[in-house]
Amino acid sequence: MSNLPRVLVPAADDNRSDDELCPWCGQRISHEKFDEIHKRIEGEERKKNAEFERRLQQRVALDKAQADANAKAQIEKVRKEADTKVRVASEAAKKAAEAAVKPKLDEAEKAKRAAEKQLETIKKSQQALLTQRLQEQRSALEKDKADAVNTERSKMFKEKLKLEEKLQLMQRQLQSKTADELGEGAEINLFEALRDKFPQDEVTRVGKGKEGVDIIHKIMDGHRACGFIVYDSKNRNAWRNEYVSKLRRDQLAAKADHAVLATQVFPAGARQLHIQDGVIVSNPARILVIVEMLRKHMIQMHTLQVSTESRNEKMATLYDFITSDRCTQLLDQIETQTDDMLEIDVKEKKTHDATWQRRGELIRSVQRVRLELSSEIDRIVGEPAADRAAQAT
Repeated sequence: MSNLPRVLVPAADDNRSDDELCPWCGQRISHEKFDEIHKRIEGEERKKNAEFERRLQQRVALDKAQADANAKAQIEKVRKEADTKVRVASEAAKKAAEAAVKPKLDEAEKAKRAAEKQLETIKKSQQALLTQRLQEQRSALEKDKADAVNTERSKMFKEKLKLEEKLQLMQRQLQSKTADELGEGAEINLFEALRDKFPQDEVTRVGKGKEGVDIIHKIMDGHRACGFIVYDSKNRNAWRNEYVSKLRRDQLAAKADHAVLATQVFPAGARQLHIQDGVIVSNPARILVIVEMLRKHMIQMHTLQVSTESRNEKMATLYDFITSDRCTQLLDQIETQTDDMLEIDVKEKKTHDATWQRRGELIRSVQRVRLELSSEIDRIVGEPAADRAAQAT
């Protein structure tokens, strides 16, 4: 309903028909002013109506939210009551089912205990039988082992006797050999060692019965021949100066640069390494090192094309160094370290032999136990089949 102020109608005898009365104060105003006031009043009226509508909508929304909350609370309450009733009914049904099944469970538990007791009795019986069988087999294996050990010891004793007989025979043959035959073995060993150590050179062995040296060593630097070294080997029990004299004559005849005598015995006051009449007398263990020094010296002299006089002077200096304490110390050090390396190799081989022997014993032991296990399984698995066959017949 509009709240516009009432407009007063002007008097009939008033000649100013174009004027209107103000809705609030009743004074005469112009028609334009009246329309302005009237529009302003209508605008305020529309604002009030819009405010009223907004408040009304808020009120409706609040009422709806409250109604939804009340409905939700009511539904939750009903759901909780239903859950409580279902839970109570489920517990009651569970108790009833347990009460009904309990006697059957007790019977099953009793049957299970009886079966376990029976199984334990069978296991004990089988274990006792298995222990008895294993003990019998162990006794039989120990007996077989003792017999095998005794047999092996007998074989080893016989082999030992044979080896001792062979050793005595070899000793008798060695005692009956001549000095020339003993020296020939040393020559062969030195020849093989030189050929293996210096494959780039030409190493030749002079046959028995021929005059001259035992071994001729031609030093090669690529395709160039740099000189010769001659060798002789003596495997004797006593020293004789004629060994050096003969080798010196052979050296001069062969026009060799150096002469080396390999021997285990030396002149009085000398050992391991000695220079006599221009001949190098050396222990066989040090021959290869000495020859390596000589070979390097010969290649350098040939490359530098040194004169004969200078070459002889340098050779004398080299011989002085070979017989010096410094050279002896270095050779001793080389020999000691070589022996240490050989000892390490020997120890390593012994360790490997022991490991391989132990591994073989373990493998054979595992094979025996596996055979016993397979036999026991075959016996256990085969017994029921045999019983069924006996019952069928």
